[in-house]
Amino acid sequence: MKTMALFTKKKNEYSLASSDFNEEQEQASDRILMEQIEDEDDVAASLVDKMKNGNPLVLNFELLGLMEANKFLAFFTGACYAINGKVVKINETTYMFARSVDFLDGSLKKFIESI
Repeated sequence: MKTMALFTKKKNEYSLASSDFNEEQEQASDRILMEQIEDEDDVAASLVDKMKNGNPLVLNFELLGLMEANKFLAFFTGACYAINGKVVKINETTYMFARSVDFLDGSLKKFIESI
């Protein structure tokens, strides 16, 4: 008698191995958006949408006061957490926010090391 499973395990996009990528594919570092953050909530929300769609963000909070910088840093960190992403501190005022899957090809690590 043949049994059939009701549920099958799907391959999660975040569980892709680095070997699944080849040199011809676009690298995550090619999709980086670099922005100077200002105190505008609608711009921040649109940047999160872009991150969710596969654009790693390099954001500089230098122009903001301490309270505003902390507010936006918390906002982007929360968005990253919600999509199982990662936050990398580049320097005191600049951070990278990206989906975990975007780190798999190694190009974001190379980008950060080159700064």
